[in-house]
Amino acid sequence: MADLSKAKKKSTAKVWEAAQCADYVLSEEDVQKLFTYLEDQLGSSFCDHTLHYTEQWLKDNISTETIESVIAEINDMGGYCDCDVLLNCYEDYDAALY
Repeated sequence: MADLSKAKKKSTAKVWEAAQCADYVLSEEDVQKLFTYLEDQLGSSFCDHTLHYTEQWLKDNISTETIESVIAEINDMGGYCDCDVLLNCYEDYDAALY
């Protein structure tokens, strides 16, 4: 495996730092509520490989105008189904959530 150049390491670190400081559409409190809801729903049923429960929570809890932005944000983080949302999304909030 080739070593990364100093410039490439610096560039990669800047990208990572920017991601850590991201401003998310959902607040930390809303993410916690969404995660709790998803854990409850997926605890009693299987993930159907859609965002069914995520979309339902969003419809019930945030403004309609914001839903598309949240879905795009979730997809960008690797959340393509409800279980992916729990596993892949909002890692910056992870320490506060658990």
